[in-house]
Amino acid sequence: MQGIFWSAMVTSVVAATSVSAGVHPPEIESRLAFIVGDWTVAGADAVYSDNCQWFDDKSFVVCDTRDARKGVLHHSIAVLGYSATNQNYTYQQYDNSGAGRNETCFANDKGGLTCLGARRDGAQLTETRSYIWPDTGGLGISQDKSVNAGSWSKVGEVQYVHRKPGLPPPAAH
Repeated sequence: MQGIFWSAMVTSVVAATSVSAGVHPPEIESRLAFIVGDWTVAGADAVYSDNCQWFDDKSFVVCDTRDARKGVLHHSIAVLGYSATNQNYTYQQYDNSGAGRNETCFANDKGGLTCLGARRDGAQLTETRSYIWPDTGGLGISQDKSVNAGSWSKVGEVQYVHRKPGLPPPAAH
């Protein structure tokens, strides 16, 4: 009897935990939802994809990016989420070179996210501000950088659009 009771208690705790684990309030979920989709850079369907899908219980958005625009496949996985403890959004990215990055993100005035990053290359410190926002064509993405605490300069801006349905992911060519 005690084993049955213990088993029922564990099942109840696990069920209650899995229902509430990873689920964000609607305002947090909506700030991540606009990223979900199968994206490309305009005109690059065959060589660039960024497929972003919800992870279990809409706890994170996971993006699988394949970029073969330069003839060599650059493949990365990114995870965007929210830290209730720190009260900010999060961005983690890992790629096929073995590199990775973690960035702290905040809601921006365009209905999207602004992520702050930094990386060292010897004595050089490069800080970045990456912006992503929903727009009528899909997603806008831009980045600024500062080297060794110098002035900020624009790295670039791209427009994401929905990929054509049924295309395979890009591969090296």
